[in-house]
Amino acid sequence: MLFAPKVFPKLSSLSHSGRSMYVWVYYTIPLAFTLLLVPGLFLKVMGISPGAADGDLFFMRLAGALLVSMSFMSHQAAILDMRQFFIWAVMGRTFIVLVLIICTALGLCNPIVTFFGCIDFSGAMWTLMGLRRDAAEARGQQALAQPTP
Repeated sequence: MLFAPKVFPKLSSLSHSGRSMYVWVYYTIPLAFTLLLVPGLFLKVMGISPGAADGDLFFMRLAGALLVSMSFMSHQAAILDMRQFFIWAVMGRTFIVLVLIICTALGLCNPIVTFFGCIDFSGAMWTLMGLRRDAAEARGQQALAQPTP
C-alpha cells in the first residue's frame, strides 16, 4: 500500500502509540510550514536573530522541508500502525532533546529552544507509554493497558 487509506481517521481507531504519533503531527505540521515559509517569524518567537552567514534563512527553510517530510512519514506510520517506526521516532526524538540540553548548557543555543525540545520529549514519552500499553494489550493484560487520553 503506497499511502494510508484515510487521511483523517477516528482517533479511537488508532492504537495507543499510533494515536500519540498522529497527534504529534498536528504539532509538527504548523511548525514545519512556519519554518519553510516564514522562518523569520519562528526566529523572532524564539528570540534569535539570523546569522550573517544565513541571511536568506536557507537552512531554516531546509529544516522546515525536512520536518514536513518527517511529519508526512509520521502521519502515514500512525495510520498504518507501524510500531517499529514509533520506536525509532522515540529514540530520535530523545536524542534531539539531549543534544539541545547539551547545547544550552554550553551556551550554544537559547534556552527557549530546549523548552520546545522538552515539549517534544514529552510527546516521545507518550508514544513510549503507548507502545507499552499496546504490548500489554497484545499479551492480554488489560489491567495494565489503560486507554491514553
